[in-house]
Order: sequence, then structure tokens, then C-alpha cells
Amino acid sequence: MEVALGWERPAVWGLLTPDGGVVRANVRGGYLPGVALAGEVGHRTGSAAYPLTAEQIARAIAAAAPAEACAEVEHPNLAALRLVGGDAVVVFVAESDFLGDPPDAHVAALLAELRRGRQENADGTTTLWRPTGPDELAQLRLDGFRAWPPRLAEQPIFYPVLSEEYATTIARDWNVPASGTGYVTRFRVATPTARRYPTQVAGGPGHLELWVPAEELDAFNAAIVGEIEVVAEFSDRG
Repeated sequence: MEVALGWERPAVWGLLTPDGGVVRANVRGGYLPGVALAGEVGHRTGSAAYPLTAEQIARAIAAAAPAEACAEVEHPNLAALRLVGGDAVVVFVAESDFLGDPPDAHVAALLAELRRGRQENADGTTTLWRPTGPDELAQLRLDGFRAWPPRLAEQPIFYPVLSEEYATTIARDWNVPASGTGYVTRFRVATPTARRYPTQVAGGPGHLELWVPAEELDAFNAAIVGEIEVVAEFSDRG
């Protein structure tokens, strides 16, 4: 389908309501329903938003539905298409626009959902927090509080969080029982680097994180601006 259309895979594509509410967002994935919709609206490349008719949605569902024969995986985009019926907008965001601020309102709404909950600063940095224990803090100190240490084999993801409150909860309620002491750290990273990682929700509406693969941590560290600061400490000694 992609070859027949001459489709360039987007960095992001999603379904929105006409007023900009995000129904479903896909980051570098979910391509089968995406190309089915692209074929209906004639989209091939670049960033754009298109209103969908009920007939276009029905044809896209029919084109992608054979994939549901594979019951071992979920098919959330098809579920979303059936949910919206005939009142939706499909949005495609090109790789070249993924880190920027495109002017189209629906494109901007989709990207805003992926960047939800962030403190993006006027100096081009994004403020992040991380709860940590004494062992990781000792490694930070050895590096002059400039870089996060490499992940262990059982740690494939590095998890900075998007609020001090969430970091405090983990440091106090998890790090202290696990190791006797928990620390809240704060640091800034270049916003274009932070935007490479969509906001992830970890179990609750205020539990917002970035998920940085371990193999990308060196590049993430290179984008840290200034020092990593310890802003709070908690202990089982009171």
C-alpha cells in the first residue's frame, strides 16, 4: 500500500476530533491504518491535517481490517477509527517537523499531546527531574553531576520525570524503603533532544515520564545543560 501510494512514513500520525482533541497518537508505528487513511485523503509526504468523511473511514477500516486476523497483538487504531465514526481529522507529521512547531492547528494539537506536562524554558531547555538512590548519586558525583551513568543490563530504559512532585513521591516512597535514602534531582536538557521522546503516562494522570532507551543515553547526556542538582533528600532516619 505504501509503495502504491508513494507514501513517506511520517514521524507521527494520529486521529483528532474536529476541535483538536486527540483520540489516538502513533509515534513511528501503527502504519497500516495510517497508510489506509493516507490513501483515502491523497496524502503522500509532509505534515498536514485532513477532515475525514464516514465513507473514507469505512473504506480505511476495510483495507486495514485483515490485520485483525493476528489476534496476538492489539489493534488500537482500528478501534479508534470505529469509535470516531465519521467526525474526525487525520494528521500526519513529517520527521522534519517532529521537533518543531508547525503552524497547522491540528498538527500542533497532536504534537502538544506528545509533549504534555513539560516545562519548556525560554532559553531552549526543558527542565526534568529524576528520583535516585545513593548508589546512582555516588556515580553522578564521580562525573561531576554532568551526566547520568550507563544503565545496567536489566535497565533498558532511562526514566526522567516531568514534575518535582512525581519525583518526590518515588524518592520518598520507593527509594527510601529500597536503600534507606532517596534524592530528588533536577536538570535541564536541550528541548529538541527532549522532544524526541513523547510524554509517557506511568499509572496515573500526574505520573508523566520520558522513556530514553539505554543505547541513546550518551546522546541524551550530551544535551544536558549545566549541572544535575540535588533539590531534596529523604531518609528512613527522619
